[in-house]
Amino acid sequence: MTKKNKEQDQVSTDDAIILMFLDLVEQDGIELDLTLSINGVVISGTLISATNYYEGVTESSKNLKDSTMSKIIAKKFSDLKGEYAKQKEEEEESESAPLTFIHLKNAVYLNNENSPNHSGTWWRGRISSIDGFSVNDLK
Repeated sequence: MTKKNKEQDQVSTDDAIILMFLDLVEQDGIELDLTLSINGVVISGTLISATNYYEGVTESSKNLKDSTMSKIIAKKFSDLKGEYAKQKEEEEESESAPLTFIHLKNAVYLNNENSPNHSGTWWRGRISSIDGFSVNDLK
């Protein structure tokens, strides 16, 4: 698959509000509590930047009981964060590519009693898969 075909397959969204929220998160570093509906699954968490996602998973991996796995995951996500920063810098110099993923921290599946983690987890999903959303606690 060529780079151009790959970019075409990674369609973002035309939802102006989601794009505004993602821009605020990526450019200004805000965090925002959202509930998303994705293919019939409802997930709630705090919208964060990709950089914060990579950092969070890296830090969380250090708490794994298996120290070897902990080191491997921490290293891999640290590398991914570096690659993302490099890619983001290159995109800023040229025409910006559309965002394709959304990241949440403290994510919880709301319609699944058997969710493996009720206390919240790191979550990443395709922006193009979002069917609907609500903003939590805008008071």
